[in-house]
Amino acid sequence: MNHPSGRDARRPRAERTIQLAKPLRDRILAGHPWVYDRAVAPLPHDVAPGDVIAIADAEGEVALAFADPESPIRARILAPPGTRLDAAWAAGRAASAAARRTRDPLLAGCTGRRLVHGEGDACPGLVVDLYDTTAVVVFDGRAAAGFWRPRLDDVLAGLSHGGATIAHAWLRGERRRTAGAGSAGEAVRGDPPAELVIDEDDARFVVDVRAGQKTGFFLDQRDNRRMIRRHAAAQTVLNLFAYTGGFSIHAALGGATRVTSVDIAPPAIAGFEHNLALSGLPAAAHERVASDAFDFLARAAKQHRRWDLVIVDPPSFAPSERARPAALAAYRRLAAAALAVTEPTGRFALASCSSHVTEADLLEQVAGLAPLRLRAATGAASDHPVLPAFPEGRYLKFLLFDV
Repeated sequence: MNHPSGRDARRPRAERTIQLAKPLRDRILAGHPWVYDRAVAPLPHDVAPGDVIAIADAEGEVALAFADPESPIRARILAPPGTRLDAAWAAGRAASAAARRTRDPLLAGCTGRRLVHGEGDACPGLVVDLYDTTAVVVFDGRAAAGFWRPRLDDVLAGLSHGGATIAHAWLRGERRRTAGAGSAGEAVRGDPPAELVIDEDDARFVVDVRAGQKTGFFLDQRDNRRMIRRHAAAQTVLNLFAYTGGFSIHAALGGATRVTSVDIAPPAIAGFEHNLALSGLPAAAHERVASDAFDFLARAAKQHRRWDLVIVDPPSFAPSERARPAALAAYRRLAAAALAVTEPTGRFALASCSSHVTEADLLEQVAGLAPLRLRAATGAASDHPVLPAFPEGRYLKFLLFDV
């Protein structure tokens, strides 16, 4: 792999020392991986995104980090002071992450898994997902790209050493630039197939690693899909924001009598139809609707339609803290519309992938809409670990209610 600059970023110039403006030593040593702009002195103008810096206070150096002059998260913690951030360090972090997946019993029978979950695996800003033998790499912004791209060969070597089999690797680039189909990317190992098929227990899904949502699939909802499956026997199911039908496939395999899947994107519905065939499920038991979810719910309410189990898994409504008030209003409006088509003795599931919206926020929004009883409150799947000192890392919330 060619490095984007003339120097090897694994051997950076001497780190610049940046002083903390707030007493964060204990917080950093406890494991919180972010330092915000208001908590540090201004960065020198010649510090570029991804450059290694030393974070210090009056007692001395606290940690090594990479700088992000363009983000409110001004630095992401990498390692204790004095650590050599060389090839062995990068490979070791990746190997440890892969080894944790290798010994995770919840991943047995699943050929799609997250190998590196950014801060949760002590690799801030780096995501690596594995679909069969194809790895998909995403950097969380320009600074993460600046730090991790020159170390990517070492990361892939470490993942292999930790037990992952990687025949191909596709770099999707920076997360904020990979939201839509057709996002630019490049092969960094082999020639990854445009589409491949993964197993999730006995469910099968086609994955577009080059242009699909996120890295190609929503791996973080795996355990929640399994939970929905256990609640779907003999039920009618409505899956809103269905994408390629993850919850729908598991509900059907769990014995649902009929499943309605709604997504605004016709290609997603087409992908769902493909997944039905791959999973050996009869298409006749599935209603597939390409529609805006709010429009669909309005029509269904007018037609007095109801379902036993309604799943609402929308995209992020709050990409920033500024968007949070509008997002909360949208979640309440969506929950109210979904509950209007849920059977009085049915079940209702609501998800949020917005890190700026907490579980308490969601509970507050649904309070008073119906006589709800919280049955389960979960998060992302086991290959998406969260650090105890970093609650911001628990971005996914999934709530299942009895109505």
